[in-house]
Amino acid sequence: MPELPEVESIRRKLNQILSNRQIKNIEVRRDKSFLAFPTASAEILNNKVVEVKRRAKILQIVLSGQRDLLVHLKMTGQLIFVDKDGQRAGGGHPSADWINELPGKHTRVIFEFKDGSRLFFNDMRVFGWIRSPLKKDVDQEFVNYGPDIDDPNLTVDYLLNAAKRRQIPIKQFIMDNAVICGVGNIYASESLFVTGINPTKSAKEISKKEMTVLLEAMQKIIAHSTQLGGTTFDGKYVGVDGFAGGFQKELKVYGRDEQSCFKCGTLISKIKQGGRGTFFCSTCQKN
Repeated sequence: MPELPEVESIRRKLNQILSNRQIKNIEVRRDKSFLAFPTASAEILNNKVVEVKRRAKILQIVLSGQRDLLVHLKMTGQLIFVDKDGQRAGGGHPSADWINELPGKHTRVIFEFKDGSRLFFNDMRVFGWIRSPLKKDVDQEFVNYGPDIDDPNLTVDYLLNAAKRRQIPIKQFIMDNAVICGVGNIYASESLFVTGINPTKSAKEISKKEMTVLLEAMQKIIAHSTQLGGTTFDGKYVGVDGFAGGFQKELKVYGRDEQSCFKCGTLISKIKQGGRGTFFCSTCQKN
């Protein structure tokens, strides 16, 4: 699924595309994809899009009325905007829906705007969702989430306090959304490599010095990946314009098992942690 840099890249472009467009109609083709519809529909129609925000991997389409829209793309979700002249822009999981006639067989929800443009929510595996909470209840959607990795208020002391009783490996710790949001599998492996920390080391054994450099590395890598439009690995993500991200060209360890480490020449190892592949250099990441 797309990680924080990919979702943030989608947010930035959609914020430009959708702002000030007024919703004329909503067509729900799969009830599971739009939770609470049609209860909220009457309160959404005729609303204008104020802006598009993001919290963790969830897009928040802020509306002018009492409700907002929350969108989670999950594994195969995509948002494709088509203007009144048929020009397209989109982001999410790549499929033939980028070029096929819309709506297609994977189209779950359609938002029609008063200027004739439309926004299609497509989802092949139907894991993604749209919700429409009241504005006063939006924060409750994130009550179990930790701060985003790009939150300027995130501190080393907060991470150390969260880690001090955690026996789990540091890689699983930094991927725990209850601790911090946005450090997915790719960026966790890359950040640990840059800092020389072994991904199997217990979170509670991480020193303040190590946590300091790790937080800095995670934030720098996330910011750099966002600038490049995210990571396209094995064709599983394309950007809001239908093009691949660029960070895959920067990867140092992720997906490079049995290839030589760029630093020391040791073959990159791959192990399983929490059901996910972890890539690291056994020489550069001894500690």
